[in-house]
Amino acid sequence: MKKLSFKTKGENLAALSPIIKKAKILPLCLIQTETLDDNIEAIMTDISKLGETIIIRSSASNEDTLESSQAGAFLSIGNIPTSDKKSVLQALKAVKDSMGEGKNLILIQPMLKNPQMCGVAFSADKDNGAPYFCIDYDPSGNTNSVTAGIKSDLIHIVSHRSHKPKNHLIAKLKEAILELEEIFDNNYLDVEFAIVSEDIYILQVRPLIMKNKDIFFNSITDKALQKLSIKINSLKQKHPHILGNKTIFGIMPDWNPAEIIGLKPKRLAISLYKELVTDNIWAYQRDNYGYRNLRSHPLMYSFLGIPYIDVRLSFNSFIPKSLDDAIADKLVNYYLDSLSKKPHLHDKIEFEIVLSCYDLNLPKKLLKLKKYDFNQNELKRIEFSLLELTNNILDSRTGLYLKDLNRVNRLEERTQAVMQSSLCTIDKIYWLIEDCKRFGTLPFAGVARAAFIAMQILNSLVETGFFTTQEKDDFLLSLNTVSKELAFDVYKLSQKQIAKEKFIEKYGHLRAGTYNILSPSYKDAFEEYFSHNSLLPKPAQKTNFKLNFKKSKELDILLKQNGLYLNAEELFIFLKTVIEGRESVKFKFTKTLSIILDLISDLAKETSISKQDLAHLDIRSILSLQSSLYKTDIEEYFLNDIKRNKKEYETTAALKLPSIILNAQDVFYFENTKTEPNYITTKTIVAPTASENDKDLENKIVLIHSADPGYDFLFAKNIAGLITCYGGANSHMAIRCSEISLPAVIGVGEEKFSQYKKATKLRIDSLNRQVFIL
Repeated sequence: MKKLSFKTKGENLAALSPIIKKAKILPLCLIQTETLDDNIEAIMTDISKLGETIIIRSSASNEDTLESSQAGAFLSIGNIPTSDKKSVLQALKAVKDSMGEGKNLILIQPMLKNPQMCGVAFSADKDNGAPYFCIDYDPSGNTNSVTAGIKSDLIHIVSHRSHKPKNHLIAKLKEAILELEEIFDNNYLDVEFAIVSEDIYILQVRPLIMKNKDIFFNSITDKALQKLSIKINSLKQKHPHILGNKTIFGIMPDWNPAEIIGLKPKRLAISLYKELVTDNIWAYQRDNYGYRNLRSHPLMYSFLGIPYIDVRLSFNSFIPKSLDDAIADKLVNYYLDSLSKKPHLHDKIEFEIVLSCYDLNLPKKLLKLKKYDFNQNELKRIEFSLLELTNNILDSRTGLYLKDLNRVNRLEERTQAVMQSSLCTIDKIYWLIEDCKRFGTLPFAGVARAAFIAMQILNSLVETGFFTTQEKDDFLLSLNTVSKELAFDVYKLSQKQIAKEKFIEKYGHLRAGTYNILSPSYKDAFEEYFSHNSLLPKPAQKTNFKLNFKKSKELDILLKQNGLYLNAEELFIFLKTVIEGRESVKFKFTKTLSIILDLISDLAKETSISKQDLAHLDIRSILSLQSSLYKTDIEEYFLNDIKRNKKEYETTAALKLPSIILNAQDVFYFENTKTEPNYITTKTIVAPTASENDKDLENKIVLIHSADPGYDFLFAKNIAGLITCYGGANSHMAIRCSEISLPAVIGVGEEKFSQYKKATKLRIDSLNRQVFIL
């Protein structure tokens, strides 16, 4: 096969035309810009032979080279009638002028008629060179929607190089690109394409420009993906102790690892999260609160380093233990089928799919189950089991959330006792983790569950028409939460009304990445977080909220009619207690967690291991040393584990997997899941954009990938709004933004997040659930 070297856009296409076998090149005409004015009549004659309408494009000498793509730098003008000489001449001049001085070419081709799809394909991951074909296309056939970024409903496909897609058009496209790779002797191509009927048309081909592109190209092997596929198939089988015929895996459901530890956490972060929450604690809490007993079942799996929630297990854990097994099994399968049909709901399963508690709108929600073969008796038994469970949780005398709120208060005392002891660093880490589970994450899981039920009941007051959305927001604004306290204290700090030392004593443990040892705490990076707060406006005072006598009596009747055992006053005490309590308990347990991370950092001083390397150490390697002694010294023992995990992380860093895995083959090929973001408030705002690391955040819409308590500093920056890549309707950030009435869009997904980050200004219209790039 003849080999080609990259030249200009037009020259590349002209050279390809006679030799490419698996795609087509449209007829073309190339004009030298320096001779354009001398040959107008001959040029017009050549152009007329191309058809009724043409596209005139740049083919600059510094475009599409191995050093620079200049993508989008120059002009292209399409849909020009060849019969309109004036328009043709104007377009030729405009394209010429856009390229500036120099020996450039103008490329002219016929406009494609009725393409089925048009798009751009990369033959490797543009971010790291990993061996994936990444294809974006517009199914409407718009020829510039992908390159211009003017549409948000494009189809995004990821296909490993070794995989042959079942979609025959995409398979043909891959074959054509592989031929281009061979012709140009380059595995990193950026190809614009169109498909008409069964024919692949190449509209442009250029090298993909990136640094260190060969590092990850061989890191994701077909063998590794085959092993993962087999593992997923095994986990999907019917389990004797778990209800449901299959399972689904997602990065966002339930304990939402994508938001809390990120999509590709290092080993220490993911192993800490498993140890403190998803291996056992999550199931203990659900069992304690009246749901099915799933102790010993890990909720989260690590698929080559990417954390996924076992959704079948999660669905099981939302079934009241008093519900008959046959009905419960039917319910879990209904949940699984619902998510399979609407995978974009994976970040809001408890709002849109699962019935995990009783609320004032539950009887209406249950009606949809009639369409899925649930009879009236089954519906009543589901309703009564949820009612019984909810009443037990809400009980103002015996509700477990009261014990959990008290239990967490013992954590600080026990933490101080361990820290003041003469125990070695390893033993301190071990006992702090044990205490953090018993007196930190376990009560937090309980209070968070109660707070979710509180939000469900609060939302149902709006759904049933008892409350307006504004009344719900007024109640949330009346709450005294950690984020509001932080905002006031940051303001006081800026006014020198509170000492820096006192501020750090209270908030110094927080960090933007609660489980990430490489994320500095407020104490260690105070200037980084709070150095630009001198002109902060005073935060709004919390409002008072109280039901009037008439409304209170109406709610008393409504609660009684629904079989709930508490009255209006007791309900609002519960709502306030658990919603405020959730943030308070999280604040307290993260203090101990931060100390644990500091102690692990101390291991860097006791050994020659850097903190960057300790991020790759599995927490179990540390914990095992509390009760085991090995002949290998600690440093060597740790370094062996770190070396192994760093090698594994090379695969994790390059790996591309979907947000939700429905089938084992999804590890080789997937299309983007439609994402439905969660809009907070009903406000409309227009503001410039900023990222979390920018110095000036005031009055800007801040974009962050994921969020946890450490990002509360953002609320003290007087930001205009917030957009996150990951996060669900019940996520930490969604709740915080509701509490302070901050316009936010939570969980927009990777594609939209990437588009919004490139924008300089956005408009968020929360009421109409839209984000506009301005």
